[in-house]
Amino acid sequence: MSILQSFEEYQKARVKFVQAVAEGATRPQNIEVMNNAGVMQLLRPLLLDNVPSIQQTAALALGRLANYSEDLAEAVVGNEILPQLVYSLSDQNRFYKKAAAFVLRAVAKHSPDLSQAV
Repeated sequence: MSILQSFEEYQKARVKFVQAVAEGATRPQNIEVMNNAGVMQLLRPLLLDNVPSIQQTAALALGRLANYSEDLAEAVVGNEILPQLVYSLSDQNRFYKKAAAFVLRAVAKHSPDLSQAV
């Protein structure tokens, strides 16, 4: 396998992973398993990935998780994901901005404290 193929495989794996997490986050029975597997820590670096679709899908997954429960919304705040989410907002396309806004809404809706964190 050439080095270029290795990079292509790595990108495909990241895309596949983040899509699976975003899809899995739509099903309540998956949420606890994903949380126990450290999904927040795994999604966080993908917000700064060099592939825009990976960034957008990571934000979508985080929004779905935060939307699910107050505990997961607190985990988004506690894992310092919000600063990373907004870090490159001005450089992003409208799809990322829409996903980022979804995360912010999903976190803020649960309580006044979480709303203040946003």
